[in-house]
Amino acid sequence: MHFISNSLKNYFSVILVLTGMHLFAQSSKNPNVIVIYTDDQGAIDLGSYGANDIYSPNIDQLAQEGTRFTQAYVAAPVCAPSRAALLTGRYPQNAELTGNTSAEPGSSGLPAEQYTLAELFKDNGYKTGHIGKWHLGMNEASSPNGQGFDYSFGHLRGCIDNYSHFFYWEGPNTHDLYENGKEVFYDGQYFPDLASDKAINYVEEHKDEPFFMYYAINMPHYPYQPTQKWRDYYKNMEKPRGDYAAFISTIDERIGILIDKLDDLGIRENTIIIYQSDNGYSTETRAFGGGGNAGPYRGAKSSLFEGGIRLPTIISWKNHLPENIVNDEFLMNIDWMPTLAKLCKLDKIETEIDGIDMSGMIKRPNTASKRTSAFWKYGKQWVVRKGNWKLIGFPKDTSHKGELNLEEDALFLSDLSQDVSEMTNLASKYPEKVKELTQEFLAWKHGHEEDIPKKIEKVSNLAAGETIKATSTLNKSYNNADLLIDGKLGYTDYASGQWVGQEGKSLEFIIDLNTEKAIKSVSVNSLINSGNWIFPVNAMEISFSDDGKTFNSSKDIKREENKTKTENSTEHLTINVDKKSRFIKVKVEGIGNCPKGHPGAGFPAWFFIDEIIVE
Repeated sequence: MHFISNSLKNYFSVILVLTGMHLFAQSSKNPNVIVIYTDDQGAIDLGSYGANDIYSPNIDQLAQEGTRFTQAYVAAPVCAPSRAALLTGRYPQNAELTGNTSAEPGSSGLPAEQYTLAELFKDNGYKTGHIGKWHLGMNEASSPNGQGFDYSFGHLRGCIDNYSHFFYWEGPNTHDLYENGKEVFYDGQYFPDLASDKAINYVEEHKDEPFFMYYAINMPHYPYQPTQKWRDYYKNMEKPRGDYAAFISTIDERIGILIDKLDDLGIRENTIIIYQSDNGYSTETRAFGGGGNAGPYRGAKSSLFEGGIRLPTIISWKNHLPENIVNDEFLMNIDWMPTLAKLCKLDKIETEIDGIDMSGMIKRPNTASKRTSAFWKYGKQWVVRKGNWKLIGFPKDTSHKGELNLEEDALFLSDLSQDVSEMTNLASKYPEKVKELTQEFLAWKHGHEEDIPKKIEKVSNLAAGETIKATSTLNKSYNNADLLIDGKLGYTDYASGQWVGQEGKSLEFIIDLNTEKAIKSVSVNSLINSGNWIFPVNAMEISFSDDGKTFNSSKDIKREENKTKTENSTEHLTINVDKKSRFIKVKVEGIGNCPKGHPGAGFPAWFFIDEIIVE
């Protein structure tokens, strides 16, 4: 017969009580929240999303331990407005940040009055930390610490060299690494490791209290600088895909380290983890034209086609939310604020938001999404989605998967339930649906009549249909000189394919009218969009020739110095003449460098022209 002494019984009773108290404390404590936001990651660039050439076991395991979404979107196709939307639960237009922020010291970004996820969690007793990329402003009010984060470590601008921690976009060389608003130096140390270490330290320090950590990983955004381990792993893969894939595996490895730490600390089951990319993969020059993959989707970063905004998204709360779920319902990054507030039982969000609580859909996977519509607006592009119908105004395809006709495709309609590729425009087939969705867009407070594409304006031009030749070097991205005498004015979007652009330098052309003609004036039409460093033509010079070799009778004009500039508009600069000639030489100049007070002050400014009008 077995027996236990009374003292031993008392000992085991104490152990059981203490253990029970610990378990009760863990179960009753509000869950921790970690939002992992990657940078420029393509729509299918994880093993769990269909990439058979990328090794991502830790993120794939996270998907198995939670829900993987196939129809999750971000509210903007570029970094800063996407992050503003995530942190405020509002469309970028309502968050008052619709484009990437300036890199100038002291420049503003996300307004201080915007209420963020960090402030929401902080108001509910959470510790709040930011690790990694910020890109939401350079002044104190828009800094991480000014937006509700108790702790912050990372870079404030859009991208850095991962070893020197210098701003990567433009000179002069600017160091960009801060901890709680103070510049810090870790020369030569790999930033993804620094950020990973800070994230590990943060969860260790706050393991006994609820915390919210915004882990904004700066990969796979250029510069492509994966570790040698992963370069070797992908050494036989063609570049830039190989370096890009190595960057994804570098991310995955560090997420694995973080999840292991949560397990070691015994807090994994009390931690909600969200994983999402901020926008589609980049096709910029600094990204060597690509590296990422949007799979069946058209578009990439900067585009409102699916490939720019429909991205890998995962939520996992082990043993609390359903696991190994693939959810095909509609969700946006602005929905995370109310969803997390519900899951964490936080007080009511006092500010007006655009996000919708999706916790019910996540808890019960067969539940339909509460989100049935959404709006996007970035530059000239805009989108209204209602059900499975999606209408894009002024579409832009940065993936270059197909051609867009400037007139026929200015309004682009798709039925995503039938075709996610968006390669066929259904606008002419379903004109009533176009009309319906256009009215939906105009009913949105940020949709305006001037946003709706009009027929391309045609102008009378003696040079139309004749010959033009550039006698100066054209920018390789905007070099179709024939556009300048096609008799059509462009949309007020430099990327529409209707413009010839130059950075810093002048442009010169010779127009052959084929026969001698009476000329009354020569005008150049230029674009004004200083937010994109685009300024109107500052000066023009013309001269004439009968043989195309010897030019004389030169005349010039300079733009009035204090003339008002209207943003997102065009402007004529005109020289009046009374001359008969066959050949006209036209030289146009921009302002050179961006002016004092502009975010790009001292750096080369752009000018764009769409028509040289000969009357």
